[in-house]
Amino acid sequence: MNITFYAQSNVLLAIRQLEFALLRLIQQLNKLFEVVQCMIQGYPVKLINPTTLHNILRNVSLNLQDGYELILGTQMDNVYSYYDLISVTLVRIFTL
Repeated sequence: MNITFYAQSNVLLAIRQLEFALLRLIQQLNKLFEVVQCMIQGYPVKLINPTTLHNILRNVSLNLQDGYELILGTQMDNVYSYYDLISVTLVRIFTL
């Protein structure tokens, strides 16, 4: 009887963990939906700060194959242009 109770407890725990993970996923998807709606309406949205985006772009640039480069390079001055490119791309994806 203890084994059955123990097994049921583990199953219930696993179900609760799955429910929690699904709840978090739903919350994150709702946030993403809100951000995309703001972008579609023309509001500026910054999901990450400019320094973080700049670091990401530099890391991506360092891992590109020879002969390939980012469209605007990796200068800090171009980070806001990347925000515009990302926004246009997301709006296009979500409005197709």
